[in-house]
This record gives sequence, structure tokens and C-alpha cells, in this order.
Amino acid sequence: MTRVLDLIRTLRTTPPLPSVAFRILEVVRDPDYSIDTLVDLVRTDPSLTARVLRLTNSALFGVPNEITSVGDAVSYVGTRNLVKLVLVCCAANHFRQASTSIYGDPGTLWRHSFAVATASQWIARRCGYAETDTAFTAGILHNVGKVALSQAMDDTVPNVVTPQESHCATEAEMFGIDHAAAAGVVAGTWSLPRELTMAIRNHHSEREVAKHALAAILGLADDLVLGLGIGNPFPSIELRPSALAMERLQLTAEDLENAGAHVRTELEQNTELLNLNGVSNR
Repeated sequence: MTRVLDLIRTLRTTPPLPSVAFRILEVVRDPDYSIDTLVDLVRTDPSLTARVLRLTNSALFGVPNEITSVGDAVSYVGTRNLVKLVLVCCAANHFRQASTSIYGDPGTLWRHSFAVATASQWIARRCGYAETDTAFTAGILHNVGKVALSQAMDDTVPNVVTPQESHCATEAEMFGIDHAAAAGVVAGTWSLPRELTMAIRNHHSEREVAKHALAAILGLADDLVLGLGIGNPFPSIELRPSALAMERLQLTAEDLENAGAHVRTELEQNTELLNLNGVSNR
């Protein structure tokens, strides 16, 4: 119990995302938000502006002429891609703090989180969930608790563990808390929007995914990406998509296969966003 309390205290001291990220999350929740407001927010953070412009001018978008302003970046890549770039840039610094452990290295955690964000956004579109940007954000942030868990790996937590019936059960056996609960603590500390916090905390709770679309989307995306072998620390555990989540979202096995193909393609095409040091260096 003492170990769990110490871990929760550590989770509550997790450095927050830059304030501009939280302000952007608030802005894009309004379907009628102003593009000018979004651009002005990005401009308030010079280092973020530099990273967004660097990514916009990378091979990711193949711009014909150099983009030199955030306003021009919006005109070329669009507002949705700008929101994605901002969230990726803001979150990447957090994952650089992870320690190499049973979860892999920081780059492995980052690759998994980006893949889950990509899968979440695809699933959201497929099932008609309107806030696809929120689904992407949930995917990017669903692993923030694993950074603290990776740092907690020491002699009292064995690097070789006996897998339980699920990933969450195995983590609970190791730490006394699983990655979803850990991420929920961080999300609550950061005062993220309620729906986002709820989904991050409960994306592996059968009771919650049956009731809440975003939790169901995130849980399916997480299991899908783990099943693809992307950032899977316990490959011997059999992964099956939640039947309740599938029913809640009215998805088929073919839909998940298509989502998996989309994730693989996105990972191949987004090397700049998967370059943790390149994305997050200030």
C-alpha cells in the first residue's frame, strides 16, 4: 500500500503540458472556434511555433515552398492537422522522461501512443463520433501514466513477471495500479476536460465502455495497437477486442482490420512525428 501511495504522489507531481496545449484543447471543443484564435495561441509559445513550422516544412507534408508563419501553415495543412501537430509537439516532451524498462524505451512508448491516437481518430470517424480531434488527443495522452510506471521500475518490481489475464491485471500485480488508473490520476491533476479524463481513466473498464463512446473508442484502439505488436510489453497475453465496445460503437471485425491497416500506413508515413527527439527538442 505504501508503494502505491508513493506512486500516486509521483503521478500527481507529473509536470503538466504547456499551458498553450490546455488552451487549445478548450478552443477546439467549440465547433465554431476561430482559426485566428488558434493561430494566435500557437504564436504565444515561440518554441512551439518553431517546432510546428519545422514539422510543416518536413517531408511529412511536402510543401512546395518554405512555410514561415503559423498562419501560412494553417492555410497549407489545415486546422485539424495544426491541432494534431501542436498536441504531438506538446506531448512528446513528456514521453522523453520515460525510463527504459519492461515497457521498452521512451521511443517505444511514444510510437505506441501515436499509433493509438491514429487508431482512435480512425475509429471515431468510422462510428460517427463527432469529436475526432478529442479522440486523437485521448490516444496521445492515454499512456501518460506509463511514464511514471517506467520510472518506478526498480529492484522491487521484477523485469520478468508472470502475466495475468490482462495487461491491466499484470500491471496491478506489479505496481498495485494499472496504466489506465495511473493516467487518470495525471489527467485529473492536469484538470483535463471531464470527458477526456473519464475516457483515459476508464478505457479498459467494461462497465464504462458500454456507456461512453470515447472510452470505448480508446479501449478498442489501445487493444488493437497492442495486438499489432506495437509497444506490447506482455506479448504472451491474448488480446481480444471488447465485445461491449464493439457493440456500443457498432463496429465489425472487418472495421478493426481496416483500422489496423490504416495505423500501419500512418506509422510508415509519419517518421517525423515518430522521431521523439526531433519533435520535442526545444
